[in-house]
Amino acid sequence: MDQDLSRLIVRHRHVAPMLSALLTGTNAGVRITDAAGTVVLEREAGGIGFEHFPIVVDGETVGTVEGDRVGRAIAAVLSYALSRESDKRALAREALDRYRELNLVYELADRLGAALTIEEIAAIAVEHAGRLPAGGDGFLLFAGPDGILRSVGGEPAPITEAHPGEGIVGSVAVSATAEEVNDVAADGRAAIGESAFASVICAPLVARGITLGVLGAASMTPVEYRGADLKLLAAVAAIVGPALAQANAVATAPAPAASAR
Repeated sequence: MDQDLSRLIVRHRHVAPMLSALLTGTNAGVRITDAAGTVVLEREAGGIGFEHFPIVVDGETVGTVEGDRVGRAIAAVLSYALSRESDKRALAREALDRYRELNLVYELADRLGAALTIEEIAAIAVEHAGRLPAGGDGFLLFAGPDGILRSVGGEPAPITEAHPGEGIVGSVAVSATAEEVNDVAADGRAAIGESAFASVICAPLVARGITLGVLGAASMTPVEYRGADLKLLAAVAAIVGPALAQANAVATAPAPAASAR
């Protein structure tokens, strides 16, 4: 933010001329410093007054204008301009995040088209769950005939088993609602296998109203799963669920009867 303040004052095509216009025709002195106290601009004509006007962005003071008369106006201009710059960067980051999410979902759909078995689909889904912006290791638990959710495939998984209604993962399986838990230790539902992790995020795998399993990610170190992570995981799960249902139907279909000769 210190660099932003200096750039606005010295080079911004709108702010720099505006400051010049505010100071033109007056002998008022002014001193602008950043949050560290470094002087960014100083004009001592007529002496610098003793009033201090904060430059505020999102409730945080990022600099100070010392002076009188025009000092308040300069502080207001800089606060507004820095807030606009901050908003533009936030929008740019959000647009980039959406672009990455769309690419992830399109890639998932494309790869699932060539996956025929539950194990192949699970491997692809786990890889994508492990690519959430916040991080974590992906896992997929699939419900067996006994209703217990178990890890699919031979790859090591952070969470390998869950019972419906028990623990965080089991609760998501029953509620069929995606959920993030950033502090597992503070969640009284955590099962023994889940308590080894600091943060967990998971979404139900649903097809035709039936929950087939749970897709998620877990981290040994604390991470801050956000709404964007939850939405992305839920989108991945929404694509994976029907693919798993189709693969399971093929795997469990009775073999065709041999024709009589």
